Amino acid sequence: MNAVTSWADTVTSPLYTHLFTNYNPRLLPMCTPDEKVTVYMGTALRQMMNVNEKDQILKINIWLRLKWSDCRLSWNSSQFNNSHLVVPYDTVWTPDITLYDSSAEEEMMPGRTDYRATIYPSGMVYYNFPTVLQSVCLVNVLYFPMDTQICTLKFGSWSHSGSELDLYPSTDQGRPITDLTNLVLHNEWDVVSMKAIRNVLYYQCCPDPYPDITFSLEIKRKPLFYIMSILFPCILTGSVAALGFALPPESGEKVSLEVTVLLSLAVFLLMVTEQLPASSVNFPYVGMYFTTSMILVSFSCAMTVLVLNIHFRGATGNKLPDWMRRLFLNRLAWVVCVKTGKRENKVHSEKNHYQSQKEPNQNTFSNKMDVEDTTNTQTVNGNLPNQPRLPSIVTNTSSRDLLLRTGDPMLSLLTEQSDTLKKIEGHMQKDESEEQTNNEWYLLAKVLDRICLYVYIFMTILTSIIFLAKMGGA
Repeated sequence: MNAVTSWADTVTSPLYTHLFTNYNPRLLPMCTPDEKVTVYMGTALRQMMNVNEKDQILKINIWLRLKWSDCRLSWNSSQFNNSHLVVPYDTVWTPDITLYDSSAEEEMMPGRTDYRATIYPSGMVYYNFPTVLQSVCLVNVLYFPMDTQICTLKFGSWSHSGSELDLYPSTDQGRPITDLTNLVLHNEWDVVSMKAIRNVLYYQCCPDPYPDITFSLEIKRKPLFYIMSILFPCILTGSVAALGFALPPESGEKVSLEVTVLLSLAVFLLMVTEQLPASSVNFPYVGMYFTTSMILVSFSCAMTVLVLNIHFRGATGNKLPDWMRRLFLNRLAWVVCVKTGKRENKVHSEKNHYQSQKEPNQNTFSNKMDVEDTTNTQTVNGNLPNQPRLPSIVTNTSSRDLLLRTGDPMLSLLTEQSDTLKKIEGHMQKDESEEQTNNEWYLLAKVLDRICLYVYIFMTILTSIIFLAKMGGA
């Protein structure tokens, strides 16, 4: 071990003494007045750590690769038996490369000073180090959750202008080097590409140009999680609202179902807005879809209340207007596949049944009167004891006249029955009229319910297609 250490000291110590005697790492390595330092910068993205959409901050693990020429650190390789020399960070001058849009609260590039630089005989210095960067990233959530974001990382020297330090992206055959070969896959984002562009800008503070390198990181969200946890339940919940039109009004649950669906959509919208930035410029299409669904459900709730009002309108004794009967029952009913003759036939069948029972009773009463008249006539012709002959009874005379002509108790009983039958007939006609009125309002409510169902289904499918196409067009 001591032999190895002694040999290493023998090899590196003369070179180190030769290079760093009278070397000042705080001074810019400019050997001539017109010379400027050229720094080449490359990157290797290691991991996408997090994209905070609400705070619009990108956090990544990246390897930075810097290269520049220091004219004070060159040597003759034949004189020193060293192909390169590795020295600590604070031993050599290093460029003050700064991330302009950094959002780090403490250290901008953690671990920057913890590694070592490599020097080659030509004076070329390489300094590669890994770090974690937090940069501002303007997130456009218009197409969430099928969105693609482009986050920029802008690097440049903070102290030196372009007349002293120039900055270029490292190239390989003329193309900037942005290494993605060692990238660790992220569970939410896919890295599409990473490109480097050199810019030269003039700022109001200083007359000199300031070059920078801007790395554009294009990432695409994996939408399956959000589709299954937010979008699909929203579509399913909005579809459940259509069942409210299929429930009979007597169930008493039509309005409750619509209100429950409305509250569910409000919860889904709250879930989306909690993790997105509060931006009125790029409000996401998925939020617009939730809002539109809430409007449709509110419309269905209002129409359900109207249908219930119409359904029980017949109980107040109001007649259905003729124009409503002609428009909804005679024309629109068959368009929306609502049968209007079932309950009416039932009413008419009950009416015919009542009349068929009433007519035999009237015939029986008339026949009885005829039989009694014939019996009285035969008795007189058969030389029975003389009795006052009752006036002949005409079958079409009223029961009251019959009662005046004879004192037979049977006739009095039949008279009472006839009056009772007339009262029953009046009540049945009234009930029939009320039932017909209720039936018409019931059918009107059913037609309106069916119309609202078709309109709601059509609007739900239309809005779903439109917004899904918009979100998929990112």
